[in-house]
Amino acid sequence: MRTPRDRNLPPDRDAFVAAKPPTGRVIVIAPTRAACETIELAVGLHIDTFLERTRGEDLRRLALSGQGFGIVAGTGSGKTLAIRPIAETILGTTALKAGVVNREREATPETPSWNVVVITTGIARRWFQDGDIQPTDTLVVDEIHQTSAELELCLALGKRVGCRFIWLSATVDPTFYARYLESAEVLHVSAFDATKAAKVEVERKQPLNFLDDKFLQKLSKSERGVAIFLPTRASVEEAAEWVRLRYPRITAAHYHGGEPIRVIRPFLEGVVPKPFFLAMTAAGQSALNVPGLDTVIIDDTRFTNVIDRGRNVLTRVHLGSNEILQMAGRVHGRVENGRVFILSDRDIRFESLKPTAPDFQLAGDSERVALTCADLGVQADALDLPVPLDRVAYRKAIAHLESRGLIEHGRLTTYGKAVEALPVDRAWGELIVNGDDELLPMLAVMSGIDSLHRMSREGRDLEGLVVRGSDHLTAYNVYADGFRAAGYIGEVFGLPRHMFDAERIAHWAEQRGILVKALEDAALAMASVYRSVGMPLPTTLPLVRHELHKRFCDLLARFMPFDLVIEEQTTDGQEARVSKTSVCGSWGAVAGSLRYFADRFGVPRAGIEGTQLPIELIKQYAQRLPPELAVDLDRKQSPVLLRRRLTYFGFELARESEGLDEFPAEHAQAARHLLAEAAARNELRHASVRRNQPLVEEIREVWRRLGGITPRLGQTELTAWYEAQMGTATNWETIRNAPMLMDRRDFVSHEQVAEARAMPGAVEIRDRTVPMDYDVEEHDGRLVPVVRLRVPEKLARTMVQEEVPSLDRPVRFVVPRGQRGSVRADTLHDLQHKLDLPFTDDERARSTEASAGRTGADRAGTRKGADRERGGERGGGSRGPGGHRYPGKERRRR
Repeated sequence: MRTPRDRNLPPDRDAFVAAKPPTGRVIVIAPTRAACETIELAVGLHIDTFLERTRGEDLRRLALSGQGFGIVAGTGSGKTLAIRPIAETILGTTALKAGVVNREREATPETPSWNVVVITTGIARRWFQDGDIQPTDTLVVDEIHQTSAELELCLALGKRVGCRFIWLSATVDPTFYARYLESAEVLHVSAFDATKAAKVEVERKQPLNFLDDKFLQKLSKSERGVAIFLPTRASVEEAAEWVRLRYPRITAAHYHGGEPIRVIRPFLEGVVPKPFFLAMTAAGQSALNVPGLDTVIIDDTRFTNVIDRGRNVLTRVHLGSNEILQMAGRVHGRVENGRVFILSDRDIRFESLKPTAPDFQLAGDSERVALTCADLGVQADALDLPVPLDRVAYRKAIAHLESRGLIEHGRLTTYGKAVEALPVDRAWGELIVNGDDELLPMLAVMSGIDSLHRMSREGRDLEGLVVRGSDHLTAYNVYADGFRAAGYIGEVFGLPRHMFDAERIAHWAEQRGILVKALEDAALAMASVYRSVGMPLPTTLPLVRHELHKRFCDLLARFMPFDLVIEEQTTDGQEARVSKTSVCGSWGAVAGSLRYFADRFGVPRAGIEGTQLPIELIKQYAQRLPPELAVDLDRKQSPVLLRRRLTYFGFELARESEGLDEFPAEHAQAARHLLAEAAARNELRHASVRRNQPLVEEIREVWRRLGGITPRLGQTELTAWYEAQMGTATNWETIRNAPMLMDRRDFVSHEQVAEARAMPGAVEIRDRTVPMDYDVEEHDGRLVPVVRLRVPEKLARTMVQEEVPSLDRPVRFVVPRGQRGSVRADTLHDLQHKLDLPFTDDERARSTEASAGRTGADRAGTRKGADRERGGERGGGSRGPGGHRYPGKERRRR
């Protein structure tokens, strides 16, 4: 097992802590690597900004106060540049020594000398876990409105440490942040010029329909700069190509998360002549300032992750007020003759839009919370999280990580610490820790590629690079081919990294239909991994051949850190289709990352990309569980079965059931107990069970009527009685012939029976006979006899307390409502209140169970699941290529 080192932590923690200035450090948490570089630059600049001119004194007063505060500033006001005067005021010096630690700039021995440290959210979380951030430090959170699970976790960790928070945000409703971060004040700053208010129009058109010849002709003849904000990468590329082909005079370009920022550098530097047209995703709506921009087109659509029972479900929704205001803010109130077009199918009154609180994502990343809490040695309850934690998902994450050996007794194990030290997702970290050196180049590259689909465009050409059955290895081959065509080893910030010649890689990417940004991100991830494990970067990358493919599948099958889907179903029976863009087949087992998306009806669906594993390899690493007893009450012979199961990471591959007429000595007692439980449930096919049942009900009714003074004969007691009657029998034939007849006198006397029978079974209320049901409740370990009146609803609504009969025990109320269930209450007042509610307790309970236990995939896969279960009992199950049988088979020996 490898023992990686986290290069983002200060190499000498004691020196780092000891070197803290008396005021503590100013630690700036930025959302992206690019933002880190911008902030580092801003700390060294002295520029007169709108915020400095209008609120400079307030800014320094709050910085000096020692209290937390926030700044909500509009575009162009200079809130990022305000970090410098804030740091100078807090530290009491103008000699700022700032440094950046992010994925491409690791911590160095010089890090302790910095009094201003700029880090990304993921690294901030690691510093919290390592104890590098102290209560005396001031946390400056830039772009706090760009929510992410990592950022939200950092906020909770900062509150746990007791740090002071200063936060900077674009236009949002600051109420939540002000309360959650205990801010003394919020500075509202806006450079909005009412004389430059844009003309806003709402159009019910699709983007390409809006960009018709009439609009483009006007744009071509005018001197305007246009930006359109679209929700997807494909739509951005399509819009730019649409304009470029129809009106070559218009300089058209696009930018999205798959492109490096340099592709629109001329636009940002203001050297592109008008008219120009720039298509962007939301990545450019809050961070990019384009000189000359005076027209904004907004498509009122976005894809966002909606948290559904602990899952991140990609869902198409309308834009929120914050997004519309920020996009329009590119020109609204900033430029002369600005125009804003909103393309929407709803009526939007732009002038009435108000900022709202941001959406949070932490509830969908329970595993990240579990790992962080285990590293800190705390329970999730100890963290004041900004959103309620999904406790069911959190407990499942803890159990999953414990089963994988990463967490033990609430703390990270040695294995867990090794995986956490790597700058990759947990699943890839496990493979890297356990993989050999020959597989390391592939693992390091694949850990930095989100998916094969997201690194390529439509119409991609992967000829000669596809590894059949593996999206992971195909993505590695794409990277290796790009490195072969245009790559070399260079240095960035003094650290070695794979780099690409700009012209050659652009030509290669155009031919292959690959996004250059994906290659650059993979190169960065690879360099980070190699630095963590202390190995030099490889100078050549071979394409994957059969032997490497086989070894990767073996490693994957042996440890299986990913989500697993077999025959397009997950371990819990949920349907998960293999992605249409995947190079995997739909049969057999696919290991990868499940992604959830909402279909056009809003039903969550699951899709997967990954690597296909042969069934022989799965069987090789499958686990044969110890034999276990079960009962099949429909069998004509002995209902006791001995089952042997073969499982693989939650999937049952095979089940073998053997009927036991004779019980082996080691299983005899367990077999008798199972039969006794079935008899107590009145399910065992035994003559005495049917004869005893009326006596059992009578004994129980006497116990209820007499308030629990007679021996209790509940399920547990009845099971013990039947088990005692079976004695030491070691075979079904002996038990079947055993009399096991119950004598009522062993439990209640004749006098007690007579006393119980003499008690009334009904009362008269307004000439209506109201049945009475006796029962016994338990309160604080005491048995309390009660009686329940089954009251018709019409009578219950008009009853008064004086009409309730006086009995020797408390009265409870039940109003039957047929198939809707019943309304129950302990008092008449509560009963009448519940009768006015729209749903009964039973209906609410059924609704809760349905929402917690059934998904869209459950509904779609009910018949398939039933077929699977039947196949499992009768030797069924489907076959894949080569005649291999997949999960769902069982042999029975009678």
